[in-house]
Amino acid sequence: MASVAEAVRRRAEAPPPATAPDPDAELSSLGVSSLGVAGLIVDLEETFSFRFPDDAVSPEVFRTIRTLTDTVRTLCAPQAG
Repeated sequence: MASVAEAVRRRAEAPPPATAPDPDAELSSLGVSSLGVAGLIVDLEETFSFRFPDDAVSPEVFRTIRTLTDTVRTLCAPQAG
């Protein structure tokens, strides 16, 4: 969660909070705009070496640090096969 929170912090248009952001706070309340979300996608794909599938780019996924972290963990998990 810390890596995702740091990526959110870098993409926030508002000054970052002095303390770690609440993982359940809305990304928009943390200062992340729609353009920031686009940057987050690129940052996270590069950091974790995966690609967001189209169905994972949704308001539900990019609602909070927690929802985004849960999705990143799922996408990075080894696939059974």
